[in-house]
Amino acid sequence: MVTQEKDVIGFKELFSIIVIIVGTKASDMTSTLLFEHSLNAAWMVVIFSFLIILPSLLVLNQLLEKYKSKNLFEITQLLLGRKIAFVIGLAFLLYAVTKTAIDTRSYSDQLITINLPKTPMFILYILLLVVCLWGAKRGWETIGSVAFMVVPYILLALSLLYLLLFKEIQINRMFPLFGLGYPELAKASFKFTSVFSDIFLLAIMYPFVKKHKTYAKGIVSSAIFTVILMSLLLLLYALIFDYRSLDKITYPFNEAIRFVSIGKAITNIETFFITFWLLAVFVKFTVYIYITSKIFGFVFHIEEFEHTLLPITILILILGMIPENDILNIFFIKSDIVYQFKYIFLTLPFILWIFSKFKGVKTNESS
Repeated sequence: MVTQEKDVIGFKELFSIIVIIVGTKASDMTSTLLFEHSLNAAWMVVIFSFLIILPSLLVLNQLLEKYKSKNLFEITQLLLGRKIAFVIGLAFLLYAVTKTAIDTRSYSDQLITINLPKTPMFILYILLLVVCLWGAKRGWETIGSVAFMVVPYILLALSLLYLLLFKEIQINRMFPLFGLGYPELAKASFKFTSVFSDIFLLAIMYPFVKKHKTYAKGIVSSAIFTVILMSLLLLLYALIFDYRSLDKITYPFNEAIRFVSIGKAITNIETFFITFWLLAVFVKFTVYIYITSKIFGFVFHIEEFEHTLLPITILILILGMIPENDILNIFFIKSDIVYQFKYIFLTLPFILWIFSKFKGVKTNESS
């Protein structure tokens, strides 16, 4: 692992980063896609998707422990060679840029549709990216510290949301328990394994975690915690809204917080929850931009990759403005294109593991 103190994070920072970048997906249009494919069983899809991708995460963790100071791309280069590593790195770069562009545009659309209908899209989108770029320029250690500072407040706000919405819950809305049925539930669980792809992207930052035990503990605990968090939030949507209307609601999170009131005097407190949601959004895309620049630096052999943060952000802005609307953005580009990258995340760790065993045997024979 990296020995210098600069830009090295610990367990609490890694835990907080993963909770934010993965957990926020239960508040965006990912939840809309989940409900479209599984209705009120969306909360189960998250659990099964994690179980499907868990073996790949465990194998990846084993590889990182074996090669200590190397990140995912460096291990790939060592085992598969420079040319194949370049191709895989380029695929990861394409995925990271496309995903960041799609999601930043989607969150901007979400804000404009629900909260700021009179704000020009281009202006809001630039403001979002400028704030995230400013955060990314502060460095990895600062990003982790900020994530750790805001997570407790976000979790407190979510706990309050559960408490205030408890009176709106109707348990019978959980049924039919398996949504569209077992086959569709299985298909949706496999399709949405890429919900946890961000954990693979964080393997690029492995050398910048204090030690392997910290990394392993942080990944496992935060992943389990995030699965529980997302499942509870999706279940909350299902228990508030009838399953017949779930696939017609574009932003379940925003619709849910509109139900919140404290007595008859205090209503319309959705702004309170949106504030903490925005904090999570800023941290999320700060991490995305930073990691995307890190990947770019590896692919094109740029050691001081921080200089690419501005060009990468401009590229994200340009790509994000291409889709005409959020429906095209999410239901076609993200659902049919970006989610196809799940095959890389599911298979790459096993391919690397096999080659590491083969190279280990060859090394022993030659010695």
